[in-house]
Amino acid sequence: MKRISLIVLLSSLVASRALAVSDNAGTKAGAFLKIPTDARGVVMGATMVSAAKGTEGLRWNPAGLAFATTKEAAGTHIEYYQEVKIENVSMAYPVENGAFGGSVFYLNSGDMEGRDNAGIATGDFSAYDVVVTGGYGGRLKSRDEVGMDIYAGAQLKVVHEKIADTKYNNAAVDLGAVFDPTDALRLGFTARNLSTGKADFPAELGGGLSYALFPLFTTSLALRYTNDAPVRVGVAGEYRMPHFENSVLRVGYQSHDEMNSSVDAKIEALRDASLAGLAFGGGIDFQPPQYKTLNFTIDYGMAPFGALGISHTVTVKARW
Repeated sequence: MKRISLIVLLSSLVASRALAVSDNAGTKAGAFLKIPTDARGVVMGATMVSAAKGTEGLRWNPAGLAFATTKEAAGTHIEYYQEVKIENVSMAYPVENGAFGGSVFYLNSGDMEGRDNAGIATGDFSAYDVVVTGGYGGRLKSRDEVGMDIYAGAQLKVVHEKIADTKYNNAAVDLGAVFDPTDALRLGFTARNLSTGKADFPAELGGGLSYALFPLFTTSLALRYTNDAPVRVGVAGEYRMPHFENSVLRVGYQSHDEMNSSVDAKIEALRDASLAGLAFGGGIDFQPPQYKTLNFTIDYGMAPFGALGISHTVTVKARW
């Protein structure tokens, strides 16, 4: 029977960049469920619990689907740590007082070396993961009724995992809520990866807020707990540049365990472990002149994470 010689490393590297290596890392299945699936989320991290909008809600908070006011489609490519490749496509379809959404996530770990119980090489094998998600988010109450807008959402995801000749299929549920007491303040809460004991996914509880300090600058703060790691803190900010109204800059930080520096990250200046947890990025919106009802957004996020290397994420969204 093949033994996966890199299973501990894989469990760590596909965990969220905010986790690194905790005492319980690798003790839960489906660690890849923590990976951000959009470039904005790579930078904003756990603070997306209150900031997610439209298709972003399928990863961070299903209540965020309710903020899709037009049809929206998004595609993301991630050059993850240790040469792992990730693709994600998603779509949101608005209806009265809410929106339905769906997404497909695919992670390819590439070829890995297999060994038997005696440590003898048995040849390379492959591993991949697929997650299919469907959900709904909608507004429950308006500010006129109860003094704030209240949104709620739920989604079901089916998780398929393949390692060598072994396959697993399990399901999980995400629940979320968003509260808008003012135009400047938004609160978000979520419970993710709720599954049966058989699946043993890393259940996650998160809460946070986003506040518009100025018309062009919004800051976000969040706490996140998973049952395979301690409580983590995230903080992030978005600045919309006044002279480039369609462009935004982002920076974020997620707390993590201690790490070693990288020796092989392609960007030498970002190899130091002291930069782990930081993330940088931005985005730009544009409208093709020949299509008056079609809008595009291109977002980019970069996250250095010590010995694991640097991830690069690009998301393209279309709204119509």
